[in-house]
Amino acid sequence: MENKAPVLYHLAEFIISIDNFDSLTLHQAKRIIADTYATAFSGIQTNAFCSAVKSNETLFGKGDLPIWGTSLRSTLQGAVFFNALSISSTDFDEGHRQAVGHPASLVVPTALILGEYLEATYSEILRAVIVGYEIGTRFSQARITSKITTYSSGRWGAIATAATAAVLLKLNPTQTVHALGNAAVLSPAMLGGSTDVSTGSMSKEGVAWAAQSGLQSALLAKDGFSGPYLFVDEVDDYDNEKLLDGLGQSWLINSNYFKPYACCRWLHSAIEATIKIKEKVEFDNKDIRQIEVDIFKRAIDLVGNKYPENAIQAQFHLPFTIACALVYGKVIPSFFTDEFLRKSEIRQLIDKVEMTASEEYSMAFPEKLPSSVNIILKDGKVFSKEIQTAPWDADCQPTDDELQTKFLEQTGEFGEKLWNKFFNLTV
Repeated sequence: MENKAPVLYHLAEFIISIDNFDSLTLHQAKRIIADTYATAFSGIQTNAFCSAVKSNETLFGKGDLPIWGTSLRSTLQGAVFFNALSISSTDFDEGHRQAVGHPASLVVPTALILGEYLEATYSEILRAVIVGYEIGTRFSQARITSKITTYSSGRWGAIATAATAAVLLKLNPTQTVHALGNAAVLSPAMLGGSTDVSTGSMSKEGVAWAAQSGLQSALLAKDGFSGPYLFVDEVDDYDNEKLLDGLGQSWLINSNYFKPYACCRWLHSAIEATIKIKEKVEFDNKDIRQIEVDIFKRAIDLVGNKYPENAIQAQFHLPFTIACALVYGKVIPSFFTDEFLRKSEIRQLIDKVEMTASEEYSMAFPEKLPSSVNIILKDGKVFSKEIQTAPWDADCQPTDDELQTKFLEQTGEFGEKLWNKFFNLTV
């Protein structure tokens, strides 16, 4: 196998052997674990989670592993599935621009739940998160661009999950190769373009299904179940140089982004521009005549109906999030409910939003997520702001205090204790 699939085998050897991390990388992994874990507490309030969890015992049977933020328990597969689902349900979870998606929503529930199941040390869990994040992001960014039909995280997410599980299961190189191969063939195919999200589909980006299938792939490989291990070396779906470039020299988990707004990352620069205008200039929203938003085309493609019909559709709906930013100065999970979707003040502002696909901004996507906003008042005054990079990006990371504030706002009365747990556990 090493001779037939040298690239994949090299990655497998890396996954199971690397264990030397600097203190900054370990700290960043703790930040990502905490931020991702807290997002589950918002996610359990969504209709998507509440609908899905009704089938917990029917689908997975009874188990003893926690579904975070609830008193519910499930099996290994079930706990990973439902925790990944709750994390991805609000779109408040972190991500990585090179992945064009959300690695932590997959690797964190897998590492924490499988780690608890195996009674792994926190050091082993951190290692699994760092390595799984690295492998998932590399596979996503190494895809041949002309063959990418969807940027949904589920499309590559099972590979990230399988790598995470391989670390904790202590698979050997051959087993790890098969875990990755199984994950590649079992990853959700996803629909192309914006079809996955523009309708408000509760399956969204397929994160929960990718987490489940990636874990299953690794568990099966541990017991000798083989996968299509030539999917890298003899198929031209990936750029093998990108897969291996700089492997082990630095860690992609250090260049992630976090989210201050509970919606698709592609909308964040426009939201930030809107809030900056509102902070600088005093005006009544009733005096707005028009809101012009220039942005890259893919963000506009996500907008389905004029008014979002459900919470998930709203998470990808640029005019809705702009309206929330104008009214409340923030965009948080609690706004994505039927009550807010039907507010007349929100809908009146949606009516005033005019979106234009900028050729310049479209060319910059996905490396950058630029946008500009012009707010035109009825008296002719115009207030403008351009944002080239979304907030809390890799080069402008939030402080620990800012992340803690976001964490505590979601986790409630036990938040302080939970936050300290993630940062004070012995490594």
